[in-house]
Amino acid sequence: MKKGLDYYIEQKEKNEKLVLALKKDISKVSYLRLADFVLGLGTSIYTYTLGQYAIFGAVTLLWIGLFIYLIKLHEVLLDKKSFAEALISINSRGIDRIKGTWNTFKDDGKEFTETEHPYCTDLDITGHSSLFQWTNTSFTYMGRLRLRDYLLNPLKDKLLIKKRQEAVRELSGEIEWRQQLNAEGMLISEKSRDPKELLQWVSTPVEKGSIVSLIVTNILTLTILTAIFLVAFTRLLSYKYLLLAAAVNFLVLALGSRKRNENLDTVHKYKDGIRVYERMIKSIEDKEFKSEAAEELKRRFETENKVKASVVIRELKAVADLLADRANMAYIIIDIMFLWDYRTERMLKKWKSNYGRYFEGWLEALGEVEALCSLSNIAFENEKWCFPEIGAGGPVLQAENLGHPLLGDKRVCNDITIKEKGSVVLITGSNMSGKSTFLRTVGINLILSYCGAPVCASGFKCSLMEVYTCMRVSDNLEKSISSFYAEILRIKMIVNASRENINIFFLLDEIFKGTNSIDRHQGAKVLIKQLSRCGASGLVSTHDLELGEMEKESPRIFNYNFQEYYEAGELRFDYRLRKGISQTRNAMHIIRLAGIDIE
Repeated sequence: MKKGLDYYIEQKEKNEKLVLALKKDISKVSYLRLADFVLGLGTSIYTYTLGQYAIFGAVTLLWIGLFIYLIKLHEVLLDKKSFAEALISINSRGIDRIKGTWNTFKDDGKEFTETEHPYCTDLDITGHSSLFQWTNTSFTYMGRLRLRDYLLNPLKDKLLIKKRQEAVRELSGEIEWRQQLNAEGMLISEKSRDPKELLQWVSTPVEKGSIVSLIVTNILTLTILTAIFLVAFTRLLSYKYLLLAAAVNFLVLALGSRKRNENLDTVHKYKDGIRVYERMIKSIEDKEFKSEAAEELKRRFETENKVKASVVIRELKAVADLLADRANMAYIIIDIMFLWDYRTERMLKKWKSNYGRYFEGWLEALGEVEALCSLSNIAFENEKWCFPEIGAGGPVLQAENLGHPLLGDKRVCNDITIKEKGSVVLITGSNMSGKSTFLRTVGINLILSYCGAPVCASGFKCSLMEVYTCMRVSDNLEKSISSFYAEILRIKMIVNASRENINIFFLLDEIFKGTNSIDRHQGAKVLIKQLSRCGASGLVSTHDLELGEMEKESPRIFNYNFQEYYEAGELRFDYRLRKGISQTRNAMHIIRLAGIDIE
């Protein structure tokens, strides 16, 4: 059994037992709180009726204090239970990834799909059953964005890739810390929404608060508090004056309320997310890292004056908590009495003036850490995979036991070597023999390589290249584009890139299938020669066995194939890559399976 699976099962069972124990403790505290309230209130009433005021006061303070303590204890136990449940979910997801049932995960990154991206749709980077769905463990919005960037815009510098590999390798061994970080984010992941409005608020210029407004605010607050005291405890003032003071404060609150409410509502709306950011960042600040990339990220969580980001965000969280529920009647009363909106707005202005410029950078750094943790899970769960060697020279691609990372135990691994730029591998084979899957296998592992992640292979070397694909093309009714023309546009993009002297690695699957066999053969032959002359390397799958003759015409074109075999009259595939042109066919057999009579 795999090390990762053992760990996940053990942790899941451990936290399930903890949740059961916490549920019992929560029930006990609930009963104790009820008993304390009933007995305490009863005792207070009884001692008061007896005229034992000293005992009444002591007993009342005692049971109320105990009641408040039990409330706090109840909240602590609930938080522990939620945290343990989050860990159960995280370890369950880990088990699902290893067992191959991960494509049921809700977050598949579908909204990140770019149909005109060089490889996004063809290599299943986002969407259902995608690399994003399998890899992602981020729970903040920024973490998901950063992982998307990793996968769709991989690194182009081998030194940066190596630094990220070191960070991923280090974090893969910090499974407990990573799960703690994930659990913090998961507790309120539904509320950790796109921070767009919060970032807009943070980035807007700060209007300096007027000293006059502060003085007026204090005078009006003192006036209404004095009125309350005089009305409640003396006969010096009529309640009408209290109503007048409240009306004045209400009118003052109405001045500029629209803009003020926008600012306060924004912070209030994100208060749960702010709490998550503070906890997660604190966890990163407290962690000691060895890799250069991780340590650099950690240093980003501070101000120019070396004030820690968690301390700063805790201040923002404290102000957000003061806003409570702004639609609550109790808040409205406090607002009128203390002109609370003015006071909290002043606090927020001060915070934004001092620290607002750092906030977005901190969220981006947090997202970066989450994205690294997502890649680290790949290494932790697949200990036999390797970190690739990235070089500017050397072979274009050399892989041993290369498999598709998303296929789990069903994958079949193959070796492939492409020695120099401009080399093209032609892959022939019958239907369903594995040609397209192998193209995706090569492509998705190259993307993982440039992300700094481990790859599904026992050995992997590659040079830095831009990956382009033409595999899945279809009609675009909205743009009135046929599938054949869509394929032409796709190939045009690849040709243009190769002409710009970019290191291109292309994956072409059954090109020009929308035209007749003569044009398809001629077009494919011309395209392959042109790409090779430009120094582009890649793989081309085809049913056109005649293209295999190109190997005799060029020393940089090589034939490989997949075959099928028959066992007890049944069609079988071994998905093994072999040198040479395919010698087998199965189309007629498949036609018979469809119930079509062949004369």
